[in-house]
Parts: sequence; C-alpha cells; structure tokens
Amino acid sequence: STFTLTKKLVPTVIDVLESVNFHAEELRIGDFVHEGYNGVMCVEAGGPPAGTGCGGYVVGQTVKLLKEHHLLDDTDVVIFDVLGDVVCGGFASPLQHSDRALIVTA
Repeated sequence: STFTLTKKLVPTVIDVLESVNFHAEELRIGDFVHEGYNGVMCVEAGGPPAGTGCGGYVVGQTVKLLKEHHLLDDTDVVIFDVLGDVVCGGFASPLQHSDRALIVTA
C-alpha cells in the first residue's frame, strides 16, 4: 500500500479506470498519481477482491497507463510492491520490460 508514503488511502488505478468506463484516454496524471513523502510519486494499482480473480490484469493496466503518460521515461527508480503468495504470474509482467531487476524476499 502507498499509505505509508501518502498518509492517506488513495484511489486505485482500477477504481479510477472504472469511474471513466475504462476510457484511459480521459484520465489525467493527477487522477492516479499521488505525491507522497519527500516528493515520491505513488500509484496504487488495486485488484480484485481476494480469491476472486487475477491481479495481474490490474498490474498490466497500471503499467500500460504509466507508459501512455510517459511516466516511466524520466523516472530513475520504479518499485513494484506486490504480494508474494499469489498463484497468478501476472505480477511478474512488469519485469519483462526492465533491463535489470533486484528481487528481495524474506
């Protein structure tokens, strides 16, 4: 969750997309990017309720939205905080677009 950086619950990408009937072209950056501590840009992807679907779709839509708004072009570091106990491989999809990845597990 981005709560630790923003100190508030921010709308998820999936909720914001749903509010415009999934017409992503109607969204502005401020609709889904929220400034957190020390100027960190935060995006909360969201997902289906637990046990009801694949969160990978939402991750894919979030990455697509970030690309459409060129938010990954000038960003030095992008951190994806995802669940580690899911059976869906969709959470790993952002890794296919990177030159290098560091995976930290506990």
